[in-house]
Amino acid sequence: MLKKIFSLFVCAMMCLVSTNLVFADGTVDIHGTYSIHVSGYDWGCATDKVTLTLDNPIDHVDENTFKVVENSETFDYSQGPAGTIIKAAPTERTVKSVKVDGNKVELELKVRADTPSPIVWSLATQYNTYVKDYYFEISANDTQLTSNGQVVQSLEIEKEYTSKTTSADVFDLGSYQAKDGVKYSYASYTPQNDSDTLVVWLHGLGEGGKDADTIADRTTDPYVTALANKVTALAGDEFQNTLGGAHVLVPQCPTYWMDNDGKQSNFNNASIQADGTSYYQESLHELIAAYKEKVGAKKVVLAGCSNGGYMTLLMGLAYPQEYDAIVPICEAVPDSYITDEQLQGVKDLPMYFIYSKDDDTVDPTLHEIPTINRLKSLGASNLHVSTTEHVVDTSGLYKDENYSGHWSWIYFFNNEAQCDECGVKSFDWIAQQLKTSEVPVTDNKKAKNNPSQAVKTGDTAHGKIYAMIMMFAAARYVFFKQRKEA
Repeated sequence: MLKKIFSLFVCAMMCLVSTNLVFADGTVDIHGTYSIHVSGYDWGCATDKVTLTLDNPIDHVDENTFKVVENSETFDYSQGPAGTIIKAAPTERTVKSVKVDGNKVELELKVRADTPSPIVWSLATQYNTYVKDYYFEISANDTQLTSNGQVVQSLEIEKEYTSKTTSADVFDLGSYQAKDGVKYSYASYTPQNDSDTLVVWLHGLGEGGKDADTIADRTTDPYVTALANKVTALAGDEFQNTLGGAHVLVPQCPTYWMDNDGKQSNFNNASIQADGTSYYQESLHELIAAYKEKVGAKKVVLAGCSNGGYMTLLMGLAYPQEYDAIVPICEAVPDSYITDEQLQGVKDLPMYFIYSKDDDTVDPTLHEIPTINRLKSLGASNLHVSTTEHVVDTSGLYKDENYSGHWSWIYFFNNEAQCDECGVKSFDWIAQQLKTSEVPVTDNKKAKNNPSQAVKTGDTAHGKIYAMIMMFAAARYVFFKQRKEA
């Protein structure tokens, strides 16, 4: 019996020693894991936090304690559209700040527009997909670390992250199959308080492609859609508070919205030959209607950029009576494919165009400018336009030079797009279109002043019954009292 107890004691001590890895010479080995947090920014997404979980605490931690090296992928631009996605050179990240909570150490990383990403874009396919082998190498800098006063002999952080959170996690994922067989994946946001408003965001070319043959060996999902263009702003406080709360639906196109046959036949040499149609028009219309009914929305606003701007305008032209407002951003519908009849039908639909004059991807002189001029000549009743000379980082935090002139969606998500003529910001303008018509006060006054016109609730009927009962009881009382006195 004593032998068994002693064996158990020895085993326990061995486990204790192996767990803490504290050596007789006063040194300690530390082992750890890490998780990452990814946020959407103006240019795309980046990992901005790495949280270490260590088996022993470190006595003192600051911004220089750890060396953090990011491993990602990039596109080989040297080959042009014929290039492929390759492993990127390891990039050392700058630790901006540190938070310590026991054995957990949160490292906030500095981000810029050229920061590597867990998502990679391909010039050949034009799609964003998840990096296949994305990880961090985390080690100690040349500083002497201690743990509970003992020297740290070695620090080993596992290569693969244990979990990932993102700023898009406020969105839920769902799917919908239309009657024509098209199946959509989508992200959706539900506001804290009930809302009768639905905002539909239609993404650009790079954020679709789940069923595209060209990326069959890679992975994408609606979280890519939500992170690559900072769609998370639509779930943010500024947008939600401005609108008084809104449901948000972010469908991911199986290929791309400008696809005219669902087979990507009009995509050649990294460019699309648009013809003013979309294979997905009817199925997207069906999805929006179904989701509108699902959440009980009464008002629908469509917004989208580039390919999604194309689809936003296309949906407005096709179903002008079904949407309360549209926001086409750097939209790509060639004006030559839009008929006068279509514009006549849409001229009273509230529209807010956003584009930059130096857009070299979708030439405004062939798209927005002539279309807007034609709408003005038709007397469009609620037409607003926000233009800029360039697309710049107005915060000054992330990029020194201009962004691509095509990226005017940045101004929308940051609520920096302002109407050229009246100055109204895009968020405020959307909110104005959603205001519910007030019930005329005169009708309420008439009802109050004229009881005969008031709505009957049934309470008056019960009152009459109670009055009759009371009258009968009183008469009975008087009758028996007189009889007794007689």
